[in-house]
Amino acid sequence: MPKAYIDPAKCQKCAKCYAARACPIKVIFRIDADEPAIVEPNHCHGCGDCIEKCPAHAIILRPS
Repeated sequence: MPKAYIDPAKCQKCAKCYAARACPIKVIFRIDADEPAIVEPNHCHGCGDCIEKCPAHAIILRPS
């Protein structure tokens, strides 16, 4: 099953992927405003909803 991955080189740290409803199961975390968001891959269902929310196209689904 594919899992969401946030490319830190492309992430603009805007937090749109972290906002409510970007991930229906809330597996995207934001530790620090100066760092890219991260995904908890063990809980990601691979739905891809977060991909549509990223203006930088930094989120992809990749094989787990």
